[in-house]
Amino acid sequence: MQIVDHLEQTDAAHPPSPRAADWFWRPWYAKLYWVAALLYWIGLEIMIAIPYDRVNTSVANSMVLLIIVFNPITVVAVLGYGFLKAKVTCGEWVIVPGSVPQRPLVDQTSDPFDVRSGDLHLRHIGVIQD
Repeated sequence: MQIVDHLEQTDAAHPPSPRAADWFWRPWYAKLYWVAALLYWIGLEIMIAIPYDRVNTSVANSMVLLIIVFNPITVVAVLGYGFLKAKVTCGEWVIVPGSVPQRPLVDQTSDPFDVRSGDLHLRHIGVIQD
């Protein structure tokens, strides 16, 4: 009896673990996004098959710009955002802060705004030769 009570308490504390299909396939916006991406890539292949002199250049330019929007990696990133939030909410994944870099990002000898560098930063752009 105590085991059952403990299981019910832990289930109430954390929501169930989300499935990837619930975020990537099932919502209406996911289906719309995948269909639009598929139609875009089919249209792009058809446009490539047509000789270039027949293709309207404004249509071609807009199709090329949409490569970023309908790139499969972009589609997964957009649809995966809700999945990531659900995984963090249920406690299965934890977001940890990043570590602080041990050395400065800019070397003091190559930073023209650092007083310690003097004229040493001029070596990096070829003004001073060794």
